Amino acid sequence: MSKPVYENIPIIDLSLFETDQQSCVQQTKDACENLGFFYLKNHGISQEKIAEIFNISKLYFEQHSYEEKMKYALNEHYHGYAESRKENLDITRKNGDVKESFTLGEFNDKNEAKTQILPPFFKEKAEFIASFFRECHGLCLKIFQIFAIALEIHQSEGGMHWFEERHLSDTNSCMRFNHYPPMDKFDPEEIRAGSHTDYGSITLLFQKDVGGLEIQPPDTDKWFPVPAIPNHILINIGDCFSFWTKGKFKSIMHRVSFNNENFSLDRHSIAYFCTAGSDIKLDPIPSKFIPTNENDKDDKILTAGEHLMRRASAAYGSY
Repeated sequence: MSKPVYENIPIIDLSLFETDQQSCVQQTKDACENLGFFYLKNHGISQEKIAEIFNISKLYFEQHSYEEKMKYALNEHYHGYAESRKENLDITRKNGDVKESFTLGEFNDKNEAKTQILPPFFKEKAEFIASFFRECHGLCLKIFQIFAIALEIHQSEGGMHWFEERHLSDTNSCMRFNHYPPMDKFDPEEIRAGSHTDYGSITLLFQKDVGGLEIQPPDTDKWFPVPAIPNHILINIGDCFSFWTKGKFKSIMHRVSFNNENFSLDRHSIAYFCTAGSDIKLDPIPSKFIPTNENDKDDKILTAGEHLMRRASAAYGSY
């Protein structure tokens, strides 16, 4: 009997960072170099909080009309509401993705949104949403410490805090609530979210009880399902980290498809996209594992903000 596909995706116990750091670091490094995806358990974010953030997301999409949602449509930061078909993650496809979403940018110390006007429904729950946002960011900073240790960045260059320092304040990080409607009213050739890589540094994905996420491992044209595992967060490497490590850490293609089991079901997911500040250059990191050469010129190196805007404008077109 074959093993479930998810058993090929590493499951990393974050508590090992405190009890067996070497093992935790090595497991994480292997996962990032081989696949760019891994599950994280004992991550420190309570299941009660995760359940409540899913409840907030679900109620928003269920209880608000299209007209009301569109009052808070995408702004110049690509924060806000995006209706079905608005985003097209796979620009080789003609039709946009069959999903609606709401993207939230960072909050200030008073739990006020920095980059957008929130709908009243979210304003009422801003304290909880902002708290969850900060917990996600705090988890990302801890993962960045593991990455820096794995890549043996010298203390004189910043050591274990090298990546962390580039994600401390005024970042482009955001949280997205996704709702994928049932597919039984759409063409069988449709897809819920087209194949793509993520734009930022790393993504935390919270999956609920309806699957559909698929990954395409390096050196293959096959797609493999990535099911939700209770009490686990799915982590994946984004483009910025791939640039920083010159491809050593993999940012791989993934998509949201559907099958006979989820064809007629709503799907909800929540993604936290952790991205560095706009002016942070994506030049190779100071690590013995990352070779440098004369072609690594400053004028050819994108910043995190430039890459984010290029990819977002391609996916959304003229908002």
